[in-house]
Amino acid sequence: MVGHTSLLEQVDADFSHAHRKALLRRARTRLRGDADSDGLFCFEDLRKMPGTVGRVYRGTRTVPVEQIGGSVGRCSDFDRDFMPAKASVQERWKRIDRAFHRGEELPAVSLYKIGGFYFVLDGHHRISVARYHGVEWIDTEVTEFRAGAWSDRRDEEGQIDVSGGGEPRMQEMIDLQLAKQRREEMLRAVETNRRAKALKATHKRRAERRSALAWEMKRQAGRLLKYLRASRRAENTPRAK
Repeated sequence: MVGHTSLLEQVDADFSHAHRKALLRRARTRLRGDADSDGLFCFEDLRKMPGTVGRVYRGTRTVPVEQIGGSVGRCSDFDRDFMPAKASVQERWKRIDRAFHRGEELPAVSLYKIGGFYFVLDGHHRISVARYHGVEWIDTEVTEFRAGAWSDRRDEEGQIDVSGGGEPRMQEMIDLQLAKQRREEMLRAVETNRRAKALKATHKRRAERRSALAWEMKRQAGRLLKYLRASRRAENTPRAK
């Protein structure tokens, strides 16, 4: 069992590491001039599309954490990998992380689903801690939007009415965003591979230089040894009278 002091130190270290990852990601994207790819996908951006959307409550489901990449109202608080991008989320994040280490059961997070993509309505910190610790699946309550066009018309239960025609357009928008994210990840992988090869080549050149230096030192040592032997033989050879 982890002691109280040790647990406090652990959650402090966890947040510091997660926050540092978010800051490093932000710095990399800004250096590439692509700051827009840093944050979460915003559900509100989809609301700008005209028309209506049908909303259906799907109940409790266990979903892959990697498919959760959007937010409802907190897009800038976490980065694209759901690492904490702001210090203001620290206390809540640490409370969730502490509960995770203790093995406490946490409430299901609330998600909006469009196609195969999920936006977090409630539970951003729980998703962030789960992503940090490599959790693959998480319990959720899902409301699915069948995209038509947005409007304010609602049925007797307060759900938004459905009208056809907008789902392909909204799905296309999400697909484009996901494609952009995959392209960014691919470019990062290519750059990482390039740097790894360059580092390997540098180590190889250094090893070759060390090998050449060692060979030269051995050669010089051999010449010196021959000279010393020749000198000793000359000293031991009787001189003619």
